[in-house]
Amino acid sequence: MSKEDHLHHAQVIPLRMDGDFFYQKGMACYQKGELEQARKLLDRALRIKPNEVEYLCQQAAILSELEDYEPSISLLKKVVHELDGRMTECYFFIANNYAYLGDFEAALSEVKTYMALEPHGVFDHEARELYAMLTSEDGKSVQEQEPSYVGFHERGRAALEHGRFEESVYWFKKVIHEQPDYLPARNNLAVAYYSMDAADQAIQEVEEVLAKDPGNIHALCNLAAFFHQTGRTGEWKAVLDRLDNIYPMNPEHCGKLGSTFLFAGNYPKAYYWLKCAERRGVRCDQVFFFWLALAACRTGRLEEAETCWKQVDYFSDKPFHPFKYAKIQELMFDPAARNNFMIRDLIGKEIQDGGRPYQLFALFYSAGFNDEQMLEQAAQHSTDATVSNIAGRFLNERQSAQRDERLAIMRSVESLTGGEQETMKHPELYSFWLIVDALIGSDRNTDRQGWAGTLYYLWKKEFGNHVSQKDVASKAGTTVYRIRKHVAELTRALDNQWEEKQLHRTNEADFRA
Repeated sequence: MSKEDHLHHAQVIPLRMDGDFFYQKGMACYQKGELEQARKLLDRALRIKPNEVEYLCQQAAILSELEDYEPSISLLKKVVHELDGRMTECYFFIANNYAYLGDFEAALSEVKTYMALEPHGVFDHEARELYAMLTSEDGKSVQEQEPSYVGFHERGRAALEHGRFEESVYWFKKVIHEQPDYLPARNNLAVAYYSMDAADQAIQEVEEVLAKDPGNIHALCNLAAFFHQTGRTGEWKAVLDRLDNIYPMNPEHCGKLGSTFLFAGNYPKAYYWLKCAERRGVRCDQVFFFWLALAACRTGRLEEAETCWKQVDYFSDKPFHPFKYAKIQELMFDPAARNNFMIRDLIGKEIQDGGRPYQLFALFYSAGFNDEQMLEQAAQHSTDATVSNIAGRFLNERQSAQRDERLAIMRSVESLTGGEQETMKHPELYSFWLIVDALIGSDRNTDRQGWAGTLYYLWKKEFGNHVSQKDVASKAGTTVYRIRKHVAELTRALDNQWEEKQLHRTNEADFRA
């Protein structure tokens, strides 16, 4: 090859200005102390890879140094609440940011969460210093201020709030072993047991509390919830009657009573007690504002409900996705859901910038409620090609009155799993469907039931639930032969995807070298 040919070929090799390119440039600026330029470059990296944990954490650090504490907090919360719950050090940095903002109550809550989750973590010493500063005038250490069982309880509470129920049981049992009369641990142990589907053990723990303290409001409220959710209607009503004769002064007790009446469906009483809690100074976190928004909405106070809903901020401070909350699920499948501003707000946000599984669920949900306005908004204005394409297909399906068989595969999967409300608890199914949808492409001879059965079978297998192809074929109205055929097709497609990714990475590495 001549020198001219070589230069000609070199000119057509594209410079891959991907996320890593901007990230590395940004880090070089950061190390030189050029913080504003580093921030801009990290912004560009995040536009390409918005969910890259390393980028988000580094940008949060840069923002903190620039004294932009609130945006830094938002990025750190996105990491630990949505992307990687193992990044527990984010809680420590969030606490620092809150402390700089002067929100010492929030800072204390976050640093306690970090200390509970990482009692011997990398920032253990710094966290204890921050805790001492926030709680003590003379700077005594945490160990000098509190007995060990209080720390055990805090670790258990943090694990419970983050859905690590077995871990929380371990810590609450340690508390009870050391201090049998510490009733908050027993109440929380009951909640942990119930969350693990051990209702009998949960009720037993509550009864232990009530034997020691018959008027314990937390125990009575927990017992009412357990009876209600396990269908023990007579016992549930009896506990509610007891609660109806209690008039607490403590703001936390007022809030607990309000939330219990809320879950029982008695919205006037729920509103009354939640407002009492608010007036008496209870700490109003995002879940509390959701309770108040819902109670206000159900009692006709729409303006107040919308004001409270804004404070919920999509549960951004909480480790659970909004769709994980039972009351949200209940609202979503209420006949009036289409006109509920909270649900429309959640669905719109999920379609706009949610993670892929729930994003797909939100599109199917909108189509199921015949919400053409939401689908048109997604089809015309979404910057995500997948979202706009699927929304457009739903609209075309409605306008042409001709069923899109590839979309119908997912509807059949929803039916196999017990309906849309049950399927939303397993959003990964929608991601599984998307792979099949792309594999089938424009093929009009879609084997809807065969593919639905295949997806259902592979999903069960992936999550460790033993099920035979014969049973799935019978349930889906297809044959074992078709399921086996589609499993082989899907396996080949996934293998090809993996090989293409590996080749792409190799080519990128060669180019950079």
